[in-house]
Amino acid sequence: MNDYVLLKTIFNNFQVEGNVIPVGFITYKGNSKTYITYTFTEDIPVIHGDDEEIGSIAYLDIDIYSNENYLAIEKKVKEIMKENNFIRISSSPDMYEEDTGLYHKTLEFAKERME
Repeated sequence: MNDYVLLKTIFNNFQVEGNVIPVGFITYKGNSKTYITYTFTEDIPVIHGDDEEIGSIAYLDIDIYSNENYLAIEKKVKEIMKENNFIRISSSPDMYEEDTGLYHKTLEFAKERME
């Protein structure tokens, strides 16, 4: 299963504390004040053999948006990503977006891909 399909599968009907959190690839067009978006940011070849790429590291950003405390969502995202062999490599500072009135947190993950 490729990583795009994997993420769509693991975030299908994503729930935290009994609340369904909408998750969208790159954008979210709904009305919920709490939602998640994700995008792959890089795919860097790191292992080669016989002049062919045989492995890479894929980087992924997951953005959490909410008008209230999002710590439980952040914890659940970290757990589900670890269960699916992604490694968290960084997190943004806690942010507040004046134009939307939403808190925002970005989590960056990496995963090794072998061909």
